[in-house]
Amino acid sequence: MAGYTTVGRLIEYLKEQENLDAPVIYQYYLAEHFDTSEEVFTEVAREFESLIPCSDAYESISEATRRLT
Repeated sequence: MAGYTTVGRLIEYLKEQENLDAPVIYQYYLAEHFDTSEEVFTEVAREFESLIPCSDAYESISEATRRLT
């Protein structure tokens, strides 16, 4: 894997789950949520390995996109 995941990979993973009616808690972000390019956001996703790094996820990702812009 490239160190991060994509929408398509996430969908495929979820479709492989045994119970597609199981409850789930999720949170995802796209480049557009941070008004940045996909290129910059790819680097952010790679840095975090597509995992929300802490309870202050939005602020952490915002800081990373600003740093890499």
